[in-house]
Amino acid sequence: MHVKSALCSIALLAVSHSVFSATTDSGGVVLSATRVVYDANNKETSISIRNKNTDQYFLVQSWIDDNKGNKKVPFAITPPLFRLGADKENMLRIVNTTGTLPDDRESVYYINVKAIPPVPDDSVAQNTLQVAIKTRIKLFYRPKGLSGKPEDTYQQLQWSIQGNNLVVKNPTPYSVSFNELAVGGKDVKEINMVEAKSEASYPLSAGQRGQVSFSAINDFGGVSKTITASAH
Repeated sequence: MHVKSALCSIALLAVSHSVFSATTDSGGVVLSATRVVYDANNKETSISIRNKNTDQYFLVQSWIDDNKGNKKVPFAITPPLFRLGADKENMLRIVNTTGTLPDDRESVYYINVKAIPPVPDDSVAQNTLQVAIKTRIKLFYRPKGLSGKPEDTYQQLQWSIQGNNLVVKNPTPYSVSFNELAVGGKDVKEINMVEAKSEASYPLSAGQRGQVSFSAINDFGGVSKTITASAH
């Protein structure tokens, strides 16, 4: 009895970390892209989702929220809940429901997709812990007529060191997602992005100074060349 309880506790701990990890190409439910750019010139955008399992269906739940997890956002995603059969593909459609977003810069939201496996039918399998996999990717809403090219934006970032923090300012109308970021040859931890016409701050280790080197992720999930800049 104690052995079963211990095993159950270990399994639950494993699930608590697995629930929020992205699926891999080895199987499971996968999205067709790592980010979605919604061009305001179009009435809607979409992303495909595929079940790479050949013998198991999933119940798929999808929603859009902001960086604080707030689901009251100006977008709708359909279908919000559906069954995805084994070795099948479906399309998630995304529509701007308000049209009141800023027109001088990109706005950033998040697409969330949770794949829930079926409950086993036989009594033996019912003792097996089922893992729901959640994938979360960025949704960039891009207004009409923005100046410049999004792929060149990362070269226009402005860097400074303030105390023990690296501060990056983005004067452009496009957001920049970082792939790698280092100061003085040492990696900066927990990097994410700097939104359009905004700034972000990342903590540095004590005494960490020097040139900033970084690369960015483009609209298609590719990585730019690494460039260097001075932090003033």
